[in-house]
Amino acid sequence: PDLEAELQLDRLKPRPSRRVLLLQGHQPSWQDDLVVAPGTPPVCSNLTAYLRNKTELKDKLSPVALSVALT
Repeated sequence: PDLEAELQLDRLKPRPSRRVLLLQGHQPSWQDDLVVAPGTPPVCSNLTAYLRNKTELKDKLSPVALSVALT
């Protein structure tokens, strides 16, 4: 069976005001299908995220919440 993996950065903020983005694509989320089958080698994904420029940030005190979902 395949799994769908989803990562959401700064998920408690509305989409236009998210403070953390992924380097590749400059988006606050990532999705991919993972193949899970006997004999399949493990899969590792490295994602680099960055904080937006501090001049663009209005909220600097609240924590950055993220979520990972496998469905």
